Amino acid sequence: MPTPDECTSIDCTLIGCDYCAICSHAVYNGSGIDKNGKEWSWEFYPYYGRSAGTLFVGKRGEPLANQPVSERHPAWGLFETWMEENKKRMEKNG
Repeated sequence: MPTPDECTSIDCTLIGCDYCAICSHAVYNGSGIDKNGKEWSWEFYPYYGRSAGTLFVGKRGEPLANQPVSERHPAWGLFETWMEENKKRMEKNG
């Protein structure tokens, strides 16, 4: 993954530092629009893995009351595409 969008570590004072690329303090933000025109946004915490580390959020950043659960849900397809793009960026830069 590229440098996190946010780091919540008290040991890290720089936003976007290299220290936390995969630690429990790294937070990545993503979004996408499904085929019906609905926008989906998420926060991804890589330390916790794909399923437990993905939180779909509303327009104000609050967790959605009903998280997409099914692998067939359009939001998960958008998330998977976003993950692949981030992996490619990391390989290109790394």
